Formats: sequence, structure tokens, C-alpha cells
Amino acid sequence: MPVVRRVPESDFERYRRLVQYAFHPEDGPQSELSVPDRIADRYGCYEGDRLLSTGALYELDVRLRDVWTTISGIAAVSSPPEHRRSGNVETLLAGLLAESRERGLGLAALWPFEHAFYRQFGWAISDRYTIYELPPAQLAAAGTTARGTYERVGPDDWQRLERVQRAHGEGTTLSMGRSEQWWRSRTFGDDPPWAYAWHDGDELRGYVTYTFESANDSDVLGVDDFSAADRDARRHLLGLLGTHDSQVEAVELTLAEEGALLDAVADPNAVSCSVHAGPMIRVTDPALALESCPYPDDIAARVVFEVTDPIGDDRRFELTVENGTGTCEPTRADPDATVDVGTLAQLLIGYRPVADVREHGLDCGEKTAATLGALFPQENVQLREFF
Repeated sequence: MPVVRRVPESDFERYRRLVQYAFHPEDGPQSELSVPDRIADRYGCYEGDRLLSTGALYELDVRLRDVWTTISGIAAVSSPPEHRRSGNVETLLAGLLAESRERGLGLAALWPFEHAFYRQFGWAISDRYTIYELPPAQLAAAGTTARGTYERVGPDDWQRLERVQRAHGEGTTLSMGRSEQWWRSRTFGDDPPWAYAWHDGDELRGYVTYTFESANDSDVLGVDDFSAADRDARRHLLGLLGTHDSQVEAVELTLAEEGALLDAVADPNAVSCSVHAGPMIRVTDPALALESCPYPDDIAARVVFEVTDPIGDDRRFELTVENGTGTCEPTRADPDATVDVGTLAQLLIGYRPVADVREHGLDCGEKTAATLGALFPQENVQLREFF
């Protein structure tokens, strides 16, 4: 019977080959594969000594309604062709969720290759993002380079950059705190992007990282990370990107879901703007998730939840909220609300209001809906970091 366990160091090369086949098949078979240090822990679904599928588990420090907490991040999910369509990925995901519960992590996020695939296992969209593609001249019109200083930065500047990154995410649920290892291994890595920061005084107030590539016979500047502590810094970063009109035909810029840039450019018709579904999230354990969530201080409430899980056990809990804190106890009482693990996660993080999910993942009466709306007000949600 397949089991999920940590991948031993002796099996790292085989693990790496499976991941390479799943995510970079265009590179072809490679005789030598490096096995870099990972921030995440490697896991595999094994039958005896056969590695049937792979996965990785991160511990991510994120804001949840302005309170810092830790959630799990699941990545590197793969299975070779000879072991597909056999339930091995479901077994792997169930094992990673069980490990998350053991670590006390009530929410699990991932970046899907296909949203429909992970919906069947209980994940739901956590946020959306906007991709702009536009000529540099439009960014020059939307921004400015009038003041301050631009400075080339790199991994050794990670502490200064992290202060800006956290200021950018202030008040945003799922905005992440990056460790030194994350900055060095993930943000910059072995093939570092170009990186410039802007400051008007002693402290950095914004930075941008980007790469150059050719697409459809055009040279494109692709922005990887855009963080501004305030509107003035944002405008100066846009202005910096606008200076590249002699090098590229277009800039591709990913921001939180918004349309504000369309109002700032000189010619909105020159801008391509599209909104995309972002990462996904689900509850690993209803009690852990509900108790880790901060609640409004002025609300006292009791709600019995029936929480359904397509790859786990359905569970029933009574949530009691007092003085901004929630506690959960198992119960056999009739449920006030029936909700699936993905929809519950969306409510917890504030991605969707109660009115949007009723009869679409949440079944409850008017009185309970009003209570849940007060407990879980809508938030600005943005998990930017890919993992």
C-alpha cells in the first residue's frame, strides 16, 4: 500500500528527475542533474522502494487579517507517466495535508498548473492578479524619475529589500515575510534578475526585479517583483521601467488585481490588461484554521460547522468567538452551516464575502449568514510569491 514519507538524501537524484520530467520536459533527458538546497522539505509517495509521486512542503509566514501566522505551501507535485491515473497524487496530497496538521498548520496554499485539477481535492482560488503588457512610453507617462536615487541592489541587500516588501504588503492578507534564505535562493537564485531600488533619503522605499526576453519577435522586459512602500515610490518605479524604450518594445508587469494603471497611462488603448486566477488555498484542519484566525473584538458568536473534505474526513465543530479569539470543540449538534474546505478557507482569508459563496460551497440560513459575514469580513488578499 502506498505511503507518503520524507525523501531520503540517497533518493534526491531520482526525486529531482521526476520533478524535471514533470515541469521541464522540453529540456530532454539530462545525464547530470544538480540537487540544490530547498527551503521546502521533499516528500514522496512510495510503494516499497518505488517512488510513485513527488511533493514538497514549505512553511510560509504570512499575514492573516493583520496577524502573522504560518501556513503550509505545497509544491513540486508530480508523477511519472507510468504511475499516473492510479490515485498516487491524491495519496501524496492527503499525506502532505496530514503532515501540515501535525505541524499545526491550518491552511495549505499551492500554485496550480490547472485550477480544475486541484479543485477536485478541495482547493479554491485565494486571490487574483492583473498582468499588464504595454510600451515603456506608457509607463514613462504614468510614472516619473524626477526625484530620489536609483540603486542597483542584490542578495546582500535582502534586509533593506525585505523592509520595503513588508511595507508593500501592509494590510494585505497572505502577504508573506521572506527569510534571508528565500531572498537568496528564490528571489535572486542562481540566475539572478536585474534589480533596482529607489530611495528619497536614507531608506529604500521601492524596488523592482526584472529580466529581458524575446517573445513573438519582440523584446520584452518581464517584471518579477514590484514592491513600493507608498504611491510616490510606485510612480518612480514605473518611471524607471519607462526608461527602457530603447531596449524593449513592451513591458510585462504583474500587480495585484487592479485597473488603476489604465487611468494613469497616456493611452489606455495601448495597454493590454488581463485578470487571472492566482494561487489556491484550502483548510487542512477546520479547528486549527478557525482557531488561528483573528476575529473582530466586538463580536460574540457561536456557529456549528459541518466541514466537508473530498480527500479527508468530514468534521463537525462548534466555533465560539469571544474577545477576538475563536475556539473549536467537536460536536454532534445539528450544523448551522455546511461548508467545504476550500470555501471555508476563502471565508477565513476574506477573499470572498459570504453572499458570494452561499449555495456555492456554503449552505446556511440568513441569520447564520449574517453572523459569518460579521466574523469574516472581506479582505485585500494577495499571495505574490511563487513556490
